Amino acid sequence: MRVRITKTLTGSIDGIRLSRLAKGQVYDVYTSLACYLLSEQMAEPAPEHEPTASSPIENQKPKPADASKRIPFPRAMTRGDR
Repeated sequence: MRVRITKTLTGSIDGIRLSRLAKGQVYDVYTSLACYLLSEQMAEPAPEHEPTASSPIENQKPKPADASKRIPFPRAMTRGDR
């Protein structure tokens, strides 16, 4: 989804550093991130014909999940019980 950043951002969400998104620039971002930015009034929808900045999100490698933070499924929901 294409959005224009309207505020200077800090912090991160889902492993994406928001500070890499520059105020006034247009980016193609994941729909979930776009919805968050729009709902918090940090971005506005941008038209499809506007050029985008190179996406810092695509250049950022996702971090592997920390095994200690995994939530175990109840026994009835494990693969062996299907």
